[in-house]
Amino acid sequence: MIETALPTAMTTSRVHEYLRDAPYPATRQSLVAYAREAGAPGDILRALARLPERRYTSPDVVTETIGMLM
Repeated sequence: MIETALPTAMTTSRVHEYLRDAPYPATRQSLVAYAREAGAPGDILRALARLPERRYTSPDVVTETIGMLM
């Protein structure tokens, strides 16, 4: 696993809270839609919307990618 830093208020467990049951693999658009349905706050939705368009295989890959973008 690549060591990356998420923004201070955005912990891995907080992101996973809204994405853990999402169907993977998932695209950026489907992750944003799933998180929105799960009630994710704006900071998480904005971070997901900034993800590169590709297929993500797990919540860990999502949080690693968010950390690399921040």
